[in-house]
Amino acid sequence: MSCPETESFVKNWNRIHQQTARVLAAATDDKLDWRPKEGMFTLRELLRHIPEAELGIARTALAGSMQKPPIDLTTSNVAEIVRTYEANHAQLVEEVSKLTLDQLNEEIEAFGQKMRRRTLLRVMNEHEIHHRGQIFTYYHLADIAPPKLYS
Repeated sequence: MSCPETESFVKNWNRIHQQTARVLAAATDDKLDWRPKEGMFTLRELLRHIPEAELGIARTALAGSMQKPPIDLTTSNVAEIVRTYEANHAQLVEEVSKLTLDQLNEEIEAFGQKMRRRTLLRVMNEHEIHHRGQIFTYYHLADIAPPKLYS
């Protein structure tokens, strides 16, 4: 059975997810191969990184060891990226919602170091917010109208 800490995390995670989904959906397919300069992510690479990372990090937190996300969005359009992000998030929320306080506090192996499961889940949200900010910058540079973040 879950605990208040898990419920609080999931509530915040869902809020962040809803905001990010609006940001991802604002992209336009005709700009997906655009990049600010050579050596940086294309818009598609940046957009797909969010669902891929969420899936990989959450699966790592649940399994207790590094997991590679079993998805490939390298040629996906905006709608496919958003659809995948939504579907995976719903499944992950269902699984993470069952974590107990003892499981949240358990030390796991991630990115070559030991950390508590709860720490990795918080890092997942921070990672998403970081890249969401990058997407806003990309949108401004590529003349894509960004959505309102808080609506």
